[in-house]
Formats: sequence, C-alpha cells, structure tokens
Amino acid sequence: MSGLLGSACWSGALLTTAAGIETHTLPLVYLGYGFLGGVGWGLMYLTPVTAAMKWFPDKRGLATGIALSAFGAGAAFAPSVIHVLVDHFAVAPEFVGDCLLTGGGDEVEGVTKAFVELTTLDDGSQVVANTSLVGEPGTPVVVATEADVAKISGMSNCPGVYAIGTGDTGVSKAMAVLGVIYGGLGAIASRFMKIPHPQWTPERAVTDGSAHDGKEEADANSNEANNIGLPASYVTTNTMQFPLLWLAVFGNATGGLALLSSSKVMLTDIFAGVSPDIVTPAFSTGYVSALGVGMALGRFGWSAISDVLGRQNTYAVFGLGIPIVGLTPYLCHMASGAGAGGEVDMWPLMAFYSGSVLTITFYGGVFSVLPAYIADLFGQKHAGAIHGKALTAWALSAVAGPMGLAYLRSHSYKSAVEDLLQAIDRHDASALERSFGVSINDDVGIQKLMNAKTLTIEKLMELAPEDFVDPSPYLYNTTLYAAAGLMSVAFLSNLAIRPLDLNKELKQLERGSVRS
Repeated sequence: MSGLLGSACWSGALLTTAAGIETHTLPLVYLGYGFLGGVGWGLMYLTPVTAAMKWFPDKRGLATGIALSAFGAGAAFAPSVIHVLVDHFAVAPEFVGDCLLTGGGDEVEGVTKAFVELTTLDDGSQVVANTSLVGEPGTPVVVATEADVAKISGMSNCPGVYAIGTGDTGVSKAMAVLGVIYGGLGAIASRFMKIPHPQWTPERAVTDGSAHDGKEEADANSNEANNIGLPASYVTTNTMQFPLLWLAVFGNATGGLALLSSSKVMLTDIFAGVSPDIVTPAFSTGYVSALGVGMALGRFGWSAISDVLGRQNTYAVFGLGIPIVGLTPYLCHMASGAGAGGEVDMWPLMAFYSGSVLTITFYGGVFSVLPAYIADLFGQKHAGAIHGKALTAWALSAVAGPMGLAYLRSHSYKSAVEDLLQAIDRHDASALERSFGVSINDDVGIQKLMNAKTLTIEKLMELAPEDFVDPSPYLYNTTLYAAAGLMSVAFLSNLAIRPLDLNKELKQLERGSVRS
C-alpha cells in the first residue's frame, strides 16, 4: 500500500510542478516538487529497502544494494529521456535582433547594421526602447550572449535580443509526460511487492541428513535476527551511535549534493569555454548520465562490498572523496589557465570527469550501506523506523546544505561582479551605461539588474578588457572547500562509532520497562 501511495504522490508531484511551471505559479512548484515529491520519494525509497532486508536477512548489504541500484539506474537513464522530451517540446523564442553587447552596430560591407536599443526599467528588466529602429518598442526582452546560447541544446540560436514570453522551454510538458510514466510504472510494480511472514526463514540447500540440524539452527538464527532490535525511540535518545551515524550521513550527503548540483554547471561554465568542441550540450547530458551510472554502481557495488569489508570500514573508504572534492577547484583553475594560453589540456577535464563520477559512487554507497549498517548496530526488527529517522540527515542536507553552499557561491559571485565592474570602468567608463543604462556608482540599480539576471558575469565579460581573467572557475572554491570540510566531519564521526551489545541493551530496556 505504501508503494502505491508513494507512486501516486510522486506522479502528482511531477504533474503539479508541470502545472506550476506552465502557469508561472511558484506555490504550485513548492507544493508539487517540494511537498508531494518529498512524500512520494520517501515512501518509494523506504518500502522496497525494508522489504528486501527482510527477504535476505543474511545478505542485507547485497539486498539493499540491488534494491537501491535501481534508484541510481534511474538517474543514469532519466537524463537522456528528459533531454529528448525537452528538445521535442521546446520552441525557440522570438529573435528581435542584435544589440551593442552582442555585436550590433558593426559594419558589414560598409553598411552599419541596425541594432536593438534597450531601456532598463526600475525593476532591472529590459524592454525595447521607444527610439529603437529594430523591434516593437516596450517589448520585454532578454539579452543572450554567446556563452548563454551555447548552453541551450536542440536550438540553433545566435547571440542577441529575444522577446520574453515567446517560445517554450519544453520543461513543463516533459515533466507532465514523466509524471504519467512514473506513476504508471510505480503503481504496477508496487502490486508485486510483499514482505515475508514473521516466521519465514530463507531456504538453504540440504545435501544430506546430517546437514538437517545445521539448517534448522541457521533458520532459527535468521528468524531471530529478523525479530530482535532496539526500538527507534530508544536508539535516537539513549545511544551515541545514532547521532554519530546521523552526522556521518549528513556530512557525506551534503558533500555529495554539492558536487552533484554544481558539477554540470561547472562543466558548462568552465570546461565548455576551454574546449567548446568537446564539451557540447550532448557531452554535458552524457556526463549527467555517467553520474547516474556511477550512483547505480555505487549503490550496488559498495553495499555488496560492505558484506565483506564491514559497514564501518566501507564508510571509511568514502573518505577518499574528501581530497577529490577539495582539489576540484585546482582542476578548474588549471583548465582555465590552459584555455587562456590557447592550449587545450585534456588532463584537467579527464580528472574532473573521473573524480566526480567516483565521488558520486561514494554518495550512492552511503545510502545503500546505511540500512544494513543500522541493522548491524541496532538490530533488524525496528531498522525501517530507525532508517527513516536517519534519513532526516539526508533531508536536512537537501535543504540546509544547498542553501548554505548557495550563499557561499552567491558571495563569490558578487565579489567577482564587483571586480569586473571596476575593470570595465577603467577600460571604458561609459560601456556599462551604454549597455545597461546604469552608471558604475549606481549600486541600487546594479543590484536590481543582478536580481533580474539582466547583468551577469557572461554579459560583463563582453565589456571587459581582453586580458581580464574570467572569474567563473573561482566561483565554486568556497563551496567545494566547505563540502570537503563537512565530509571530513562525516569521516571522523564514522570512525567514532563503536558496536553496541544488543543483548545487554535489550536487557537494560526490559529492566527499565519492568521498573516503570
């Protein structure tokens, strides 16, 4: 029943979000992708994991790995499907013309091209000016630079001015289609999901009569393992192991999410500028799929390895992601430096690609090993409830983590814009006012332009001196260093966990119940 409910919530989440995007209604997006999506995701995630561990009590790591590898496989398969759907439904926006920022006003065969004149409104947005010879005066527009256009897949657009409200990104329709598909698949699959009878034990091969007693003893042990465990309320309030495990999950999840959320942006912002012939939109989509493959392999592989290596030792291996995340800014700087010199060095790109995929396998492994880690520490009986409480670390990392890391990136972005503005002012004092209608001293106007996304680093780079270094590779330094720091906290928290004597804890719990 929980699987069917989760499928309905997830399908409803995508459909509601699609409606919010189509109608530009932000509360619908929050309701859909935020609330309904969270409920559906949680139910569809926990239900198969709990069932798998009960069917395979002697191979918990492998069982959860198989169940959750599908979760990662979806991340590998979905980007290509989404890419195709978005391209299918996308409609190019209406091209108004060139402007000064994107090359308008140049002479072609002795004739000066007409360009779109723009007026900046009080809210920071731009419209076609009343004096413009090109375009309908008063039309709300957006300026797309060559760097902006390069990020758009499936459209042969050119830099220039585009009318707002025309065209279609295709995202809303793609999400609606996915909502129907995922809802149907989840509803069908949930009908085949069952849990074993409380007295059920896994079958084992019996080769002769002398093995019969050993079989019965093993069955009894498996049955007992499924039916003992500390209550979730006791674990969360009376053990040190749970908060330490919670910190281990939170730190690793935040670091993984930081890399997962920024890696494609870093690829397009940094490496696409250095190697545009290699890092195309299709290459970026393939990279996202590779991250999904890495997550699927990590969920299956690390959980199976944990059956041999041990849960705590496997979590310790995930600490290898700390130097990878911490050194990623260095790779970005190397790539930028090589591109500035006119040379294309593939080593930074290859190291970034392989390192991020490897780190994502650790991120996937954190969650596939977690259910078995919990069952080993606190017993199988209440592992599902404890797992749900432990996943609050994931929920918090998905909210607080990106917010904190986004703040760090925003601070870096603002500093980079200030440096760019100073360089532009020294190079051509009137360039900013000609292009955006504000002076270098108008801090309020500049902030409005930034809030409206009218003024961006990509657009300012069009006005900057040729020898000015693009600050884009440096925007992620503090974000990634903070993520590496949180992963270090997770590594130390995991090392501090000590095994519990379950029988002793259960006896103490029983004595406490009797006294009360």
